[in-house]
Formats: sequence, C-alpha cells, structure tokens
Amino acid sequence: MRWQRLTTCAGLLVAWAVFAWWQNHEYGHERELARKTLRRQAKSVMNALVGGIRSHRRLGWFFQDQLQGVLNELVTSEDVLAVQVASEDGRMVLTAGDEELLNTSEPIPAGSSWDPAGFRLAEQFELLPERTQPHGRQSGGRSGGPGGGLGLGRGRLWCPPSERGEYLFPEGGKFLAILLLDRTQADTQSRRAAWLRISVAVAGGMVLVFVALAWRATVRLTEARGRERVLQAEARHLRELSQAAAGLAHETRNPLGVVRGWAQQLTQSESLPADQQEHTRAMVEECDRLTARINQFLAFAKPCEPSPEPVDPDRIIDELTALLQPDLDAKDLKLTHLPTRPARTIRADREMLRQALFNLMQNAIQFAPRGETVEVGVSGSEDGFCRIEVADPGPGVADDAVDLLFTPYFTTRADGTGLGLAIVRRIAGAHGWQVGYSPREGSGSVFWLDHIHG
Repeated sequence: MRWQRLTTCAGLLVAWAVFAWWQNHEYGHERELARKTLRRQAKSVMNALVGGIRSHRRLGWFFQDQLQGVLNELVTSEDVLAVQVASEDGRMVLTAGDEELLNTSEPIPAGSSWDPAGFRLAEQFELLPERTQPHGRQSGGRSGGPGGGLGLGRGRLWCPPSERGEYLFPEGGKFLAILLLDRTQADTQSRRAAWLRISVAVAGGMVLVFVALAWRATVRLTEARGRERVLQAEARHLRELSQAAAGLAHETRNPLGVVRGWAQQLTQSESLPADQQEHTRAMVEECDRLTARINQFLAFAKPCEPSPEPVDPDRIIDELTALLQPDLDAKDLKLTHLPTRPARTIRADREMLRQALFNLMQNAIQFAPRGETVEVGVSGSEDGFCRIEVADPGPGVADDAVDLLFTPYFTTRADGTGLGLAIVRRIAGAHGWQVGYSPREGSGSVFWLDHIHG
C-alpha cells in the first residue's frame, strides 16, 4: 500500500510538471507573439521612412528642409520614442524624440535589439547619386535659366543664390536610420500572460492536490468499508461460535462436574488402595484443567461489546500487581510500574481492559527469568493518545513466530493454551485500539496496547 501511495504521488507530480511545462511553453509563445507584433510595427514604420526618403528626395531642398518636421511628427505617436537619420560620414544627423534613449555614443550595427528603453531597429540604406535640381525644378534644355520651366533635356543642378548649406541627398551615399519603439505594451502583455499561466499552473496543481486528497479519502473509505465487512463477518461468526460454545459448555461441564465429584469421593475413600487414590487425584486435576480450558474458550468466544467509561489505567495496574504478587514472589520477581505524569484517564470498558492487562502481565511473569524485573509503563500525549507497555527480560519471540502472535491457539509455552494474547487482540479490536509486539532492547519482549481515541 505504501508503494502504491508513493507511485500515485509520483505520477501526480509528473503530471503537474508536464502541465506546468506546457503553461510555460504557452507563455513563451504569447510573449514571442507580442514581441513579434512590435517588430512588425517597427519594420512597417522603418519601411515607410526609408521609402519616403528614397521617393521624395527628388523634391530637393524642400524635402531636406521638411525632413526634420517629418521626424518630429513621427515621434508624436505614442509608440515611437525616438528616431534618427544619419549619413555614414556624419555630415548629417537628424534626430527627433528623446535622443538620450538612442544612446548613439557608440557605433550602432544594423539590426534589432531589445533595450531597457524599448525595441531598437537600425537599418542601413543606400541612395544612388542623381542629377536633379535641389529644389525639384529642371531647366528647359541646355539654355535654360531661372524661368525656363520644365524641359525634357538632361538639365543641371540649380540653386537660388539665397540658399545656404549643403544638399546631401543628390550625392547619394550610405545612411543609417534608427527607430526606437516603446515596449511597454508588449511587456504588459507578457506580464499578463505570465500571471495567467502561473495562475493556471497553480490552479492545476491545486486540482491535482484535491484529486489526490479525494483519492486518498476514497481509498481510506474503501478500506474502512472492507474492514467493516470483515468485522461484521467476524462478529457474526463469533456470535455463532459463542452460541455453539455455550451449548458445548453446558453439555460438557455438567458431565465433567459429575466425573470430578465421583473422583473426589474416591480419593477420600479409605478402602481404596494408594495407587488408585493417586489415579483419582490425577483425574480431579485433569478435570480442573479441562474446566479451565473450557472457561478460557468461552471467554474468547464471548462477543465483545464494551461499555466505555472513564478509567484510570494506573489504578488497574496497581490492582493487578497486588493480585499477581504471589506469582511474583514464587519466582522472586520485581514489578516496576511507571505511571503517567500527570495522571490521566481513558475511555474503556474497565473489566475488558483489566482482562487484557492481566493476560499481558501474567504472560510477562511466565517468561521472565527468576530474580529479574518486569516493567509496566503508561505514556500519553495531549491529543488523547495513550500507550501501555509490558516488558519482560525473557528470551523474546523468534522472528518466524512474530507474525503468529495474537492468533488463537498459538503459544510458545508448554502449558499454554494460546488464547491469552488472542483475547487481548479481541478486546483491543472491540475498542478500536491497536496491540503489538516489539523486541526489548538487550533481550526480552515488549507488548504494547495503544489507546488511539480521546
């Protein structure tokens, strides 16, 4: 049963581990999905920015003057934190948003990265040189002038005298665009997914715990019902046995008493030879022994229906010590009683408890060597548990005989009936207690009776 419980617990732990791994896998998938959405958004903004530069640079100075405004307008979005467009040689750097978040103090390679501030996307693009007028107009043919209008010839670069600065885009070259997007929403979605998956994993673990508890309760209930059926069958059998035993006792003790009476009279007859008187005395002793066996059998077969009441086990032990004192003196034995401190009472049928302790103490006296000490101790706890131990320094019980203890008609004594410990077990079972044997440290035996109810 223990291995079954361990196997079941291990199976539940493995099931929960697999379930938790699955939830972690799902969390990783949802986290990656949130980040993938942000990467796509950054890529779309970057494509629009680079595509706009490539398609509108033909507007010349007008586009270059307006590019900074376009970048400023771009960072007004809640998702864009900063943006920068720079030439490879560093002659042009246009920045919008929080420039410190870009952290451009060191060269930034092209690609994407997740920074504490947000998601960074850097893309390098190249513009080929072109021969268009910086302000977006072409002269009319080779002889065009300021007012020459649009021509279909090759044209030449033209710049009004009032213009200042350097126009970079017609010369082409390599440029780097850096975009920093806010990752707050993606992180929030990831945290929500994490809490959700953790909650689901914890809930799954609790469900498994409840399933384990329910399974344990079901197993215990099944075992209890099984024990109840066994006890009911045993009680029914014992009732039938007690009825048969009562009839047997009635049919046996009366003729046995007649035989004993006649044998007793013969022993008192003066005309009977001495050897025959010895035989008749032996008949009387055998009749007495047989009567004692019948009485023990009736005590074992009698149904146990305890009437619990508060009982002081230490007082019963003291009474039995006085009753067994002749047996102790006959073997020069000492009996040590270790009572509970403080004194306590238990609920038990007084006469049945007295019978059980009498059998255990008498058994210990029978096996204790001459001149030794028999120990009887009572211990308990605040939760209602109480243990009564009877220890003797005798030879102990062989390993192959331990399992046979407390079974009817098993005995290791030549003159034993094998019913003393069986009666103790019946009394314990009727009270819902437990009885058992343990080897005594050094040598000997310890028989214990556990009172497991308050």
